[in-house]
Amino acid sequence: MDFDDEFLSILGAWQRGWNEDQETRLKLAEKLMRSVECLPDEFKQVNEPCYRKRFLHYGELFEIIMVDEKGEGLTSWTVFEKYAENFKGLHKPDAVSAAIFEHAPKPDEVILNICALWESESFLSAAKKYQENGGDNADAIFHFKASQGEVILNAPLKGSEIVALTGASSPFDELCDKANIPESERDGYFKRLIDSGQYPETLKYTSKEGTKRVIQNTIKIMEDKIEAARNNRTYGT
Repeated sequence: MDFDDEFLSILGAWQRGWNEDQETRLKLAEKLMRSVECLPDEFKQVNEPCYRKRFLHYGELFEIIMVDEKGEGLTSWTVFEKYAENFKGLHKPDAVSAAIFEHAPKPDEVILNICALWESESFLSAAKKYQENGGDNADAIFHFKASQGEVILNAPLKGSEIVALTGASSPFDELCDKANIPESERDGYFKRLIDSGQYPETLKYTSKEGTKRVIQNTIKIMEDKIEAARNNRTYGT
């Protein structure tokens, strides 16, 4: 299998990133789609769940949560859940929350499995030669290699596939009030929490069970708002 310079240049450009410029991403995605057309199927398969970290914003919650499908074209996912969790931190000022999506890709959703490329001797040989010749974006290809567990998918974001959300625990004194812990005992409890690596009010990911409850509650709130709006229109006519 031959990997030409055009493919390697586009691959490197994709891995270098686009600084959240969506127009640049779409242009790279179009080039990448064309460049992988002739690749064997072994580079377009993934047999394990893929994860994506995504900050959620108010304007898209209905589509993701209620419609349960928001298409975004080609995007990078990873087979490493921990990598997704740590990617770009836990907080973004204009976001409602960070979310981790877990998706089992359908065969036609897999555009390129970058991990599979690095298991191919022909790819390694072509990539090294391309690097030695000073090819465009070769540095990005070799900087990341397969370390990100990256798989490029054309898969929608589904609220039903969110397995973690970021949230902060309640203030320590509020938790103590709810548990009826006396003021005189709170310093001791706080020290025990810190010693065990638990920090009240620290932003962290919810459990899968907690995430399901949050999604269910969000759906209920949205449904109630839709019903209220429908009733208002009915009574106003």
